[in-house]
Amino acid sequence: MSIVNEWLHKYGSYGKNSDGSITRTGGTPIYYEVVQALRAEMDKLGMQTDVDAVGNLHGYLPGSDKDAKSIVIGSHLDTVISGGMFDGMLGVIGGMEVVRRLRESKTVLRHPVEVFGFDLEESSPLGGTFGSWCVTGMVDTSTEDFEKNLQSYGWNLRDVAAAKRDISKFGCYLEYHIEQGDYLDSHKLDIGAVSGIVGIVRYTVRAFGSSNHAGTTMMANRRDALIAMCRLILASEKKAREISDTLVFTVGKISVLPGAENVIPGECEATFEFRHMDKAVTDEFFAAIQAMAAEIKECEFTFTDNCAQYATPCDPELIKTIDAVAGEVGASHVVMPSGAGHDANAMAHSGVPIGMIFVPSVAGISHHGKEWTDERHVDMGAEVLYRTVLAIDKKDF
Repeated sequence: MSIVNEWLHKYGSYGKNSDGSITRTGGTPIYYEVVQALRAEMDKLGMQTDVDAVGNLHGYLPGSDKDAKSIVIGSHLDTVISGGMFDGMLGVIGGMEVVRRLRESKTVLRHPVEVFGFDLEESSPLGGTFGSWCVTGMVDTSTEDFEKNLQSYGWNLRDVAAAKRDISKFGCYLEYHIEQGDYLDSHKLDIGAVSGIVGIVRYTVRAFGSSNHAGTTMMANRRDALIAMCRLILASEKKAREISDTLVFTVGKISVLPGAENVIPGECEATFEFRHMDKAVTDEFFAAIQAMAAEIKECEFTFTDNCAQYATPCDPELIKTIDAVAGEVGASHVVMPSGAGHDANAMAHSGVPIGMIFVPSVAGISHHGKEWTDERHVDMGAEVLYRTVLAIDKKDF
């Protein structure tokens, strides 16, 4: 087993559950255990290391040119509950592998290399990709209950401010990640050079009907909010398929009030999420949902926008470089979008050029204990990442 795979299996197993899945949620004791373990490995590699006030791990390897901007590599160290060992961890280990190879070959790049292991990339009360947004200094602190949620992690606004880095010194950002979908695996491809990260739009949808006795209210007289919501969900799912085969629609949360088995639901709340690279497509879809809701006369619907992260393109030169390097190492490869959000989003929105390298997720499984990427693909992706760093070191940012 290669060193990169050894590291991945060793450190990716922190937080392992009895069923083999991993629970290493951000800001928890097990999260900080893996941070300290990886920091010790970075120290052995001769990197200058630190952990910021919100739990982001950082390692720095100087370059020969003190004025050159950094090549930044990163991903996240937290997992979802009962997740897998590859999501996020692969990118941090990949960055460390780049440094290991540079040290082993006694190669000194002109640009510094910085490696980040971000905290709280996964969804949390503080929002997704929280750690990387802190690093860019672009956290939205005005959201409802933000300070209260910070305090639940033992942090305050000073900690958020202290995590900000000087982004003007970042020349580019690279993220090595499993695809988390099935495109590469189903098409027997080795490497994806990511073209961009799809837009994520999320609404809280509420249906208001009328609660009443479940036994005495005849079907013709009911204003059942749950039934109305189900009708809208089914209609929206059908419409998503009609609009585009790359538009995805998910209802991951639903609740009813009053929530009693013998009472007709008078209110129903659900989260509607949709993703696509083109804002015009998500706008069209939302307009269609609103129109369909208006046709359901038994209830009234409201829509509250709680997420609008529009598509983030990767840097064209980095896409071209990654794609070319994949060809040079003999990997089958494709330029493709990412259907999931990543820490690269925060970097791109702060003005840092981003590039992403995907390797296959077997059967497209992710956020699950059965998440898997074959060792040969882990090694191949690390090779592409290393050679990409060598290639872009020759350029000015």
